[in-house]
Amino acid sequence: MSEPVSRVKALGAILSCAVALVVAIELRAVQFATPHMLSRDGYYHARYANLLPSRGLSREFAWTQFSFWKNHFSDKEVLFHAWLVPFCRDETTMVAHAKFAAWLLAGAVIAAFGFAMRYTGVRAPPVWALALAGSGSHFLYRLCECRAHVLSIGFFIAGTALLLKGKWKWLAVCGFLYAWSYAAPHMLVAIAMAHAAAMWIHEGKREWRGVAAAAVGVFAGLVIHPYSPNSLHMWWVQNVVVLQQTWGGASSGLTWGDEFDAVPTRSLVFESTGVFISMIAGTILSVVSARRQLLSARTFSLLFIALACFGLYCLSGRFIEYFAPAAVWLVASAVSDLVDADKLSGWWKTRPGAVAWGAALAVALLGATHWRTIDRSVEESRRCKGPVLAGAARWTRAHLPAGANVGHLNWGDFVQLFAYDPDHHFINGLDPAFMLVTDPARIRYWEEVRTGRQPLDPEEFAATFDTEVLIVTKEVPRQVRMCEDALLERLFEDEKSIVYSLKSPVQKAD
Repeated sequence: MSEPVSRVKALGAILSCAVALVVAIELRAVQFATPHMLSRDGYYHARYANLLPSRGLSREFAWTQFSFWKNHFSDKEVLFHAWLVPFCRDETTMVAHAKFAAWLLAGAVIAAFGFAMRYTGVRAPPVWALALAGSGSHFLYRLCECRAHVLSIGFFIAGTALLLKGKWKWLAVCGFLYAWSYAAPHMLVAIAMAHAAAMWIHEGKREWRGVAAAAVGVFAGLVIHPYSPNSLHMWWVQNVVVLQQTWGGASSGLTWGDEFDAVPTRSLVFESTGVFISMIAGTILSVVSARRQLLSARTFSLLFIALACFGLYCLSGRFIEYFAPAAVWLVASAVSDLVDADKLSGWWKTRPGAVAWGAALAVALLGATHWRTIDRSVEESRRCKGPVLAGAARWTRAHLPAGANVGHLNWGDFVQLFAYDPDHHFINGLDPAFMLVTDPARIRYWEEVRTGRQPLDPEEFAATFDTEVLIVTKEVPRQVRMCEDALLERLFEDEKSIVYSLKSPVQKAD
């Protein structure tokens, strides 16, 4: 090995280590700017991982009494929960340790992106990994959440790399593992279809082996699953029923999660600035390369994948988690095409001033997007509220008979109640669709009461949900007033929540 080559490799190793350290510090700053979970669903994941060694692969989930999970449970994130188990053994430290596990996983995803760059022949992988970490606060914040979509981002990156390299057997393995890790593993099939369309247009080849490998792997993962056939029902509910309700205009009258909403254009420009710049620059460079006949099949495929992810992002802001790596990968590949082109090699050498100015501009832009990304992400973390129902859940755990049903008014309340009181059962959680497909009449009654369209009748509510108590968060003052108007007795109260008795309303004063 010649000395210049050795120096380049040594500099590359130093750069990789420096980027890894910077990214680790940045992710730590975001994750630990608050002692609380960055997403409330994280409380569910931490508690489930805590209980997993004792409950094993049970197909019952009595904690949600009125959803199909009660008797037909399927853990759609079994590999994610397996990852959390070693960190969540002690319930007194499970939240803090789950946050540490989430920090490690976020770092692993950025590292995987760098390795994917190198594997697919993109130049300067550490630089592009750093660019992804600074692509915007929307992506970085979601990357730091203790939720299974972080593992899904890793499989998206791995699957894209295997598609670009034509490794069909390994792509099928990726699809199989994807189905054990996330509720929507068919994302791999979608990007395989985008890749196939790109290859058909760019090279005139009808290459469908990638689509077939991804589909076979995902389907096999859903069928050969610890919870099969419940896993297939789970996939249908989450990816057909939910999307019919949130995107298809089905009129159930229920309230769904905000993450399914579309994001305004200004969010893309100001909260995902690096993603926006990457998509624009990658598209422009792809056009320039195509006109000069320098466009590689890799870049053309990434253009189609990035456009597909952008389309999903327009439907729902949650898809920033795929759009961000796809956009950065696109511009990285397009730049590599130009740098590697023999026709342009002389241009770089004869215009050192232009190259220096371009490099300085790129460094300044990277620094600016990084500063804004970290600043906004840390600010968002610091605004994160703690578990407002923890006090009420601890009270019910200490004062109610084990196994009793505990009433609550919001399906989002479940994650905290389950985390802090695993000894009792609740109504429904994580997604209203889980109850809708099992008991539509009961969930519509619940929604009517929850939203105040129907007054709270203590006896009716108690009989409907077989419970004697009702937990209400003070985050929703209207629900507190509703309970007060029903003259419910307060059994417990702290600054964030109240536990009411449904048995004996207090008498009005004369």
